Amino acid sequence: MQVPLSLRSRPANNLELYAWLFTRLSAILLFLMAGFHLVYMHLILGVDAINFEVIAGRWQSPFWRLYDLFLLTFGWLHGANGMRIILDDYVHHQGWRVIVKSVLCLVVLFIIVVGAYVIITFRP
Repeated sequence: MQVPLSLRSRPANNLELYAWLFTRLSAILLFLMAGFHLVYMHLILGVDAINFEVIAGRWQSPFWRLYDLFLLTFGWLHGANGMRIILDDYVHHQGWRVIVKSVLCLVVLFIIVVGAYVIITFRP
C-alpha cells in the first residue's frame, strides 16, 4: 500500500535537493570542461609535448589558472557528493556514518586547498 503524499515525512532542510541539483549541474560542467581539457592537452598539444615548460607557460594566463582551479574544485566536490550517497547506502550505523563523512569532507577539503595553493602561488 502506498503512503499518501500528505503523510510522508518531509526533510528538515533542502540539502538533498541542492546536492542532487549540484550533482546534475556539475556533471554537465565537468563533461564540458574535462572534455575540452582532454582534447586540448592530449590531442591538440599531444601527450609527448606536455612538460613543465608547457604547464608553466599555460599558467602565465589567469584564464588557465582559473580553469584548472574550477576543474579541480568541481571534480572533487562532484566526486565527494557521489561518495556521500554511497556511504549512506553502505554505512548503516549513525556514529560511523558521521565519522566516515567527516573524514571524507576533511580529505576533500585538504586536496582542494592544497591544489588551489599550488595553482594560485605557482611561479615558474
